[in-house]
Amino acid sequence: MPNLTFYRQARIDGGIRTGIELDEDTVFEHFEEGGPEPDPTLLWYVDLRCQGPGLPDDPRKAREWLIDHSDVICDGFSRCASEFEAGRDVDSYPLLWSEFSGVPAGVDMTIACATNRRTWGISLPLLLKDIELNWRERILQLQPAQWVA
Repeated sequence: MPNLTFYRQARIDGGIRTGIELDEDTVFEHFEEGGPEPDPTLLWYVDLRCQGPGLPDDPRKAREWLIDHSDVICDGFSRCASEFEAGRDVDSYPLLWSEFSGVPAGVDMTIACATNRRTWGISLPLLLKDIELNWRERILQLQPAQWVA
């Protein structure tokens, strides 16, 4: 059964990594460089985790699937952001939210997110809203992942 994950994560050094995993293999990715001193420790992450037999098992089709279902996905990010407008207490992390409407048959969707500091927890709704508002552009900017030997 295919697993498809869109992720966006920020590092302490200011770098931001966005990508798509298919069955736990990174298939598309984009990295925005951070500061001069590398530190890969995460400040926050947001995942859209999709699972089920209704998902494609080919990387290019998986990316198309995420674009084709933008309305459902963006609505979910918007509603999740509204629900947690005041932020979340760190005791409840990672946050899991799965109240999507109109999900395609044979697919389960969950937004999973966490922060490593209380101040980022307060910013969580803004992070979710940013993903919603820039969904299509972020998916389209992703490049095929490069494997390092």
